[in-house]
Amino acid sequence: MRLVILSFILAILAGSVSAQEKFTLDEAIKAALEHNHSVQISDISADIAENSVSRGNAGQLPNLAITGGASAAYSDLDVTPGSFFQNLLNPQGSNQQGSPPSISYDGVTTTQFNSQIGTQMVIYDGMKGRLRYKLLETGSDLADLQYRTELENTILNITQTFINVASLQKAIEVKEVSLEQSNDRYRTIETRREYGQVNEQQLLQALADLKSDSTAFRNLKLQYENAYRDLHTDIGWDQREMDPVTDEFAGTELPGYEDFLSMMMENNSLLNIREKRLEQAELNERMTKAGFLPSLTASAGYGYSYMNATEGQFETQEQLGFTGGLSLKIPIFSGGRNRIESQNAKERSRQEELRKEESAMQLQTRFENSWQQYLHLEDQLETERSNRAVYERNYERAEEMFSRGEITGVELRAAQLSLENARLRVSETGFQLKQTETLLLYLSGGLLVRY
Repeated sequence: MRLVILSFILAILAGSVSAQEKFTLDEAIKAALEHNHSVQISDISADIAENSVSRGNAGQLPNLAITGGASAAYSDLDVTPGSFFQNLLNPQGSNQQGSPPSISYDGVTTTQFNSQIGTQMVIYDGMKGRLRYKLLETGSDLADLQYRTELENTILNITQTFINVASLQKAIEVKEVSLEQSNDRYRTIETRREYGQVNEQQLLQALADLKSDSTAFRNLKLQYENAYRDLHTDIGWDQREMDPVTDEFAGTELPGYEDFLSMMMENNSLLNIREKRLEQAELNERMTKAGFLPSLTASAGYGYSYMNATEGQFETQEQLGFTGGLSLKIPIFSGGRNRIESQNAKERSRQEELRKEESAMQLQTRFENSWQQYLHLEDQLETERSNRAVYERNYERAEEMFSRGEITGVELRAAQLSLENARLRVSETGFQLKQTETLLLYLSGGLLVRY
């Protein structure tokens, strides 16, 4: 039995975290900022929005184009000359009454060709072109803010996932120590059983504790591997190496409450996005109001046209020259469409204003809760470290008493579990403190400054 148990323990411990070069949180974050797919997609969206900002895209520059066309027709033609042609063809019969005779042609082939280079420019459209340009600029700023938000969210998510991996790794280390302690206790009780110093129930209890720790250890290993794969996916890596991660994090010197709150109101990406969306809504409102104003468009061109017919009034016609003109449009009635669009645009502006106020309130509440949580975790970490020292002394004393046969294996097991839980609480509290610190930097808009 002892040989089987020892072989089982050695097989489990062989797969535990080995002493390799550790993968740090900073390395994970920098890799994610480079490889994360959502970050890359947001970066491309920002480039698209930036490329769209131009006067021509806003309709403020003239259009220049070359147009041309050719057509052919085959038809029967019936022509009735007008008075000009009647006088021209028959001056003596101009005073005669009656319907003029018509001329019929069967199977007339007509060919037409035209080409022109022309330009068109809006002279006045109620400042719509200028407003469209400002909308494009605002859209580019908004895309940049969304890219920044994606970077911050990626850092926050990677930190949380990394800490989860570190937490499970630490739990594995603690459970590995407990597993060795359970194994030592089982061997001691087994030896005592051979000499009749303990009963069979104590031996079975020690064996059950050993198996329980072994099962818990394997479960932790599985959770650790799954969490590590999630970390790789969040980073955007295809690789699946599972190097040990750092489980000690240096604290960041944070500003005071008032400074933190002021930074959040000024730099928080979500609030800045709400501000840009409100600006866009106000610009759209002004655009709809410009729909009530007249518009003036100028056009000019230089072109050539040619027409040829086998029969008819004119066999050949050619034109070459300049054309130009102005087009004025004054909206009088549109079925109420402009009025409805203007009212809806005003309501959308109010919606964005309310969303901005709501986001500010939610962020302030979240910040205050996180700040209080941070202060609480700082105090709790000191308490848990002090408690761990007490449980370490308690276990050492219980181990000595067990070796002298003064306490049973059950009592030693209780001291062991207390120490294990104390060590886990210290690591978990430290990890929660780091997560809360990262969240505070995220809310204040200062998270990207560190990377």
